[in-house]
Formats: sequence, C-alpha cells, structure tokens
Amino acid sequence: MFRIKLRLLFFLLFGLAVWASIRMVYIKGVFGKYYKGIGIPKDSTIVVKNRAFSLDNLQEQGRRGNICSDDGTILVANIYIYDLYWYPSKVSQADSALFMNKADSLIDIFCQITPEKSRSYYETKVKKAYPLYREAYNRAEAKIKSKDKNVKAEGLREKAELSKQKLLIRVSGLNNNKKWVRQRHIDAIDELFAEWSDPRSAFKGGCQKDKRFVRRQLSGGFPVSVLGMFDIKPDKYGVDEMVFHSGLEGFYNNELSGEVIPKQILKVNNNTIRLRKNRHIDPNDGKNVITTINSDIQRITKSALEKQLNLLGANFGAAIVMEVKTGEIKAISNLDLRNGRYVEKNEHTMIEKYEPGSTFKMISLIAALETGKIDTGDIVHCEKGDFSLARAFEISDNEGLFEAVKRSYGDLNAFGFALKTMGLTLNLNLEVSRAQKPTLKTRTSSLADFKNITHGYSINVPPMYMLAYYNAIANDGVYIRPRLVKKIENPNFDKDNDEVMETEIVKEQLCSYKTVKKVQKCLEGVVTHGTARRVRDALYLASLHDTTREPIAPLIAGKTGTAYQNIGGKYVQTKNSSFIGYFPADAPKYTCYVLISGSTIDAGAAAAPVCKEIAEKLIAHLNDFAQNNQNNVTNKYPSCALAYGQDLTCFYQTLGMKTHQLKENAFVKTQVNAENEIHSKPFDFPQKGMPSFDGCNVRDVVFLLEKKGYKTFVRGVGKVARIEYAEKKAYIYLKN
Repeated sequence: MFRIKLRLLFFLLFGLAVWASIRMVYIKGVFGKYYKGIGIPKDSTIVVKNRAFSLDNLQEQGRRGNICSDDGTILVANIYIYDLYWYPSKVSQADSALFMNKADSLIDIFCQITPEKSRSYYETKVKKAYPLYREAYNRAEAKIKSKDKNVKAEGLREKAELSKQKLLIRVSGLNNNKKWVRQRHIDAIDELFAEWSDPRSAFKGGCQKDKRFVRRQLSGGFPVSVLGMFDIKPDKYGVDEMVFHSGLEGFYNNELSGEVIPKQILKVNNNTIRLRKNRHIDPNDGKNVITTINSDIQRITKSALEKQLNLLGANFGAAIVMEVKTGEIKAISNLDLRNGRYVEKNEHTMIEKYEPGSTFKMISLIAALETGKIDTGDIVHCEKGDFSLARAFEISDNEGLFEAVKRSYGDLNAFGFALKTMGLTLNLNLEVSRAQKPTLKTRTSSLADFKNITHGYSINVPPMYMLAYYNAIANDGVYIRPRLVKKIENPNFDKDNDEVMETEIVKEQLCSYKTVKKVQKCLEGVVTHGTARRVRDALYLASLHDTTREPIAPLIAGKTGTAYQNIGGKYVQTKNSSFIGYFPADAPKYTCYVLISGSTIDAGAAAAPVCKEIAEKLIAHLNDFAQNNQNNVTNKYPSCALAYGQDLTCFYQTLGMKTHQLKENAFVKTQVNAENEIHSKPFDFPQKGMPSFDGCNVRDVVFLLEKKGYKTFVRGVGKVARIEYAEKKAYIYLKN
C-alpha cells in the first residue's frame, strides 16, 4: 500500500514538472520576446493572449555632487527624506505580539516627526486601532472560507477595504525643511523592529517609507545666496523636482548634475517590469565642487558684519574677504533684515550693483596719475581750500579728485576710454549665475556726469569688481580674477581627473609700479589721518608716541565710500556705506570689502569698523595657525623657551623622552643635557624690570602678561621678537 502511494506521489510530481516545463516553453515561445521588450511598437500597446505589453521611457540620473569648503567639509548635499505611512495590514499575525509590545516606542518616533500631533491621537489611531483591525481582518477571513458565495464575496470586499486602511504620518515637502521625515527616523523604526519576522521587509512596524531626496545646506553660517538656491517645479509626470537657478549651483549645474541615462521599462497589464538589459547600467554621480571658502574666516566675517548691522539697524550688509596673491574668496556674507533678524537671503556682491561712492576715487586717482600730468604732491582746489592731491584723497574731497581727473583728461569720453583701458569693464566671469558687470556711462557731454563719475556716482559696479580692483593695488598692480572654486572633484575618488582651478591673471599690470606705490601710500594715509581713522590699530597709535623709532605702517590700508541710495531715480537720505581695504598694509595677505546699506551713517563709522574687526581677528587666527603648525622638533631632542609644565610633560612623554624634575603646575623653560635628559627651570618675573620673551609662544606670553595686569596688543605672525611696555600696556611684535 505504501509503495502504491509512493508511486502515485512520484507520478504526480513528475506530471507537475512536465506541465511546468511545457508551460515555460509555451510562455517563452509565445511571450518571450515581449518580456525582453522586443517587437513592441513604440508609443503603442500590443495584446498577446490577453496580456497587454507596452514600453515606456524614463531617465535615471546619478546623485548630484556636493559643494564643499576649502578643507572638504560638505556645505551642500543631497539628503534622503521620506513620506511615511502606517498600514495595519502590513503587520502580520506573526508579528502582532511584537508590534503591540513596541507600539509605545513607535508612537514616540511618530511624535518626534509630527510634534503638532498629540500622543493621545496616535494612541487612538495606532495602538488602539490595531487590535480592532485584527478582529475585523479575522472576521473577513472567516467569511472568505464560507461555502456561501454571497458571504464569501462580502468577506473579500471587507478584506480589500481593510488593506486600504492607512494613517498618514508625514509627507516631506521639498520646500519646507522643517517638516521632513529624516533618515534617522527611518533607522530608528527599523532598529525598533529588528526582530520582524521578515528581516528584509520594507514595512517594519507596518510603516511604508517612500524615499526621495532634497538638496540641503548642511553647515550653517555660509552664504546660501552664493552657494545656490532652487525652485520646486513639477516634471512631466507631476512629480516635484528641483530646478537650480542661482549661485554656484546654477553656474556649475552641468558639473554637479549626475549623469542621465535613458532607460526603457516594460508594462504588462499595467504591472511594471524592469528590463534585464538595464539592470547593470547605473549613471555616474555628479562631480563635487570644492570652494575657496574657509570655515574659520567665514565665521569671523559673518560675526563682525552681523554685530554691526544689529548695532545700526541697517537694511542689509555684505562682506567679502579675498586672498591677495591667489584671488581666492575666503569668506562672503550677505545679510538681510527679515522679521527682526539678519539672515542670508539675497546675493548683493555679484548679481547686484551699486553706485560705489568714494571708493571709486581710488580708480580715478590711478587714472589721473597714469597720465603723468599730475602727481600726489600737486595742489588741487578742494571744497574747503587748496590741498595736495594726496590730502584731497585722504579726506575724500569730491572737488579735488574731479580737478585732478579734469586736468589729466579734459572730458568724460577720454576719461571713460582710460577706465576701459584699465580693465574696469572686463568680464571677470564670476562663478555664480546671473553675475553682473559694471555699467559705465561715458557717451555724454554732461559736465555733471563727468564730475559724478570721478567720485563714484552715475556708474554702477558690483562689489566684487571693486574688491578685485583694490586687490590689484594690494598685489602690486597684478589684476587677478576673484575665484570661488578651488577644484572640481570627480566622483568615486578619481583624483587623476580632478580639475584644479589655477589663479587667473586678468591684467599683468593694472598700472605702472610707480603709480601702485603712490596709491598704496595714499590708501595708508586715508587710515592714518583721513576718513578711515577709526580702523587705526593700537600698535600703530602707540608707535606715534615713540620718538625713538620710525612710525610703523597701520594694520589696514583702504578707502571709505558713502553714496546716497538711488530709489526710483531719486536720491534719498539713507546711504550705502562701504569700505575696501587690505591687510597687513606693509605685506598684504587679504583684501576686504564691507557694505552697510540703509543707514544714515557715513562709511568711516558704519563699514570701516567691520573691516577692522575682521582684520584683527584674522591676524590673530593666523598667529594661532602659525603657532600650531610650527615644527619645534628640529632635532631629536628639542628644548623649549617657555611652556606650561603639564603640557611639556605630555609632549615629551609622547616622544618617549625622559624628564628630570619637571614641575607640571608652573611655567618652565627646558634644556637638554648631554645624556639627552630634559631639565627644567621655573619661570618667574624678576623683582625689577621685565623678563625676555624672545622666541616664546605668543599665547603663553599674552597669558602671563595679562595675569600681571597688562593689556596686550599683538602684531605680526610667528614667535615673539620684541615687546614694548607703556603704562600697563604691552605691544608684542612677532616674527617667523
């Protein structure tokens, strides 16, 4: 009997195998080519044996590249967001106990995502609803098993309706970054239900998670208007997509965009099937854009600008810091007043342009000096008397500069031609979408226009162009294009094909070297005894009272510019106050532009102090950087001029060196003996006079002097070279 049953089972299985084989051959013979996407007419449907085949085209795009700071910190990137739903039907009977045990924790996550919803709401909609759903589902299942066709049909309808039940948790709007379901929420849900019966299930906890991505600035404090913005627009399928139109996002859109690959999908009775030929074809990701922006300098610049705007209550402000030799933009900030706060909103430095006011007088001065018909020592008629041209520039006298230009050129056409020859209207190809160029009004015989242009009216210039011109003077006449990008980095770490941006020289020599030196001296004069006296630094002021030494150069050299705002063709009482300067004045490393708009205060009091704060903090930052990067270990056994004992103990122990009676709770000096042992000598102030700090670390010296009640002022980069004392003030000079 057993053998008969075994034979029957064998023939049954054999019959099923034969039937399956015949069925497979039939399907392959009748439908095979259609399932491969072959033989289906374009833009039409073919019906074969009650199966409707059609092809549809779609485009798959690689991930958009990142925008990074100069050290590789990601500033802007694509992040995944989700639309989140909860389906009771996705919680199987096998997982019911686990779900109910974890329901409170799941509700905690839902409340994090939607804090506007109460916990009791989710208690009702999730925790209490699921047992009710399970009871209804079991009743429907029982009806389906009934032999009564009507009851069975009713059970099927009830089950279908139950499967449609869902609770919307959050739809993540692309244009609202405060209401997103983030990756961390999804990870928390998946981790909560790690013991789910199907570990590969996409519906752990009964949650449906529809993934998409959004472009987001990851690091705060950076200029969103410069990095780039986008609009949300529906594509041809009605799905929201981002359209990039401004800033670096717009300018480098082709590089940032991922590769687009056209693909075909097969639809069989409206069910989508991915064709095999597409399975291993993936688009390349977009390239990364590495900017020149430095995180530390950006923080310093934005902080100084924001503080001054809050003090003045101005409409908006902008500040730029540019590296003199390379043209790299190390910081750029645009702050607009919105609802009582200053926020990054609009781009004022490259896609807007303004009448520059008296900062333009430097360009007028260059043009006049280049003719050789006038010099800085020549007397010109000014509004309050007759002064040298240099003094007229220092006090920003309109009449004096106009007379100098008129003597040199005679009329506006000749002056305008000279400005163009100097490169004022050259396109700098700034790396943001919709960047503007200067507009220069020269085709007119109006004497008023001629006069206005010499002191910065009747001409509109983007701030970045003005900065580039001043940077050329700081750079001894070499006119460099401002750069926002250091490198275009290929995806997948393909370093060999990275595109490194080089310094681009617009004009080898903006003007003669002789003129450059004269203009530099005039710009220093504006600071030392002109309209920018507020930016004089403490060390320069101290040097004025020291008759035993030659006066030192000020920290900053630059020019103020105040222009009344032109609104609707009429000038109003509010002003655009600007200051452009470079520092250190005797060895320029950075050029800085500051604009304060909408106040009633002149540039010397409104914009210049911002540049001073940026310069002083940036020089201090450079000192710290130099100190941290100096390699004091010139030989195997280094000594130390001055340091805190505890720090030295850690340092020498790390090097594996022996220390002999090194006091950890005091400042010490160290020496190395013949046996390569470290011997320390306690540091203390003598009873009379001051100790020598030559070669010491400036931070330790500042700490010790301020502890003794001295107010310290630091100039230079490197280690302490000399210190001058006066009335509880210590002026510390550094040298590499």
